[in-house]
Amino acid sequence: MPTTESQLDLSIDEEAAAYAREEGGVLTIRPSPRHGCCGGRVDMATVGTEPPADLEAYVETERQGLTVYVHRSFVSLSDAPLHVGLDRLWLWSSLYVEGATSQM
Repeated sequence: MPTTESQLDLSIDEEAAAYAREEGGVLTIRPSPRHGCCGGRVDMATVGTEPPADLEAYVETERQGLTVYVHRSFVSLSDAPLHVGLDRLWLWSSLYVEGATSQM
């Protein structure tokens, strides 16, 4: 049964939503580790159109006709809104997400 996170501050550009619907109707916002030169780690948000392998680590919500999975580490950052957009360059399209880093 899907978990709905009503207080999740998430916006999706209509162009990005249309692209994700064409790719199967799923958006997953997951952490991607970045390491500093002197140690430390921060997880930056990345977005893709595949469902996550570990559903327990994600909150599932419905937005704009999409099933959206957001990693729980980003959901807990209530003061950090997430925004998903689409970059286009000639024939290439790429989703991006702005607004969240998590220190795990």
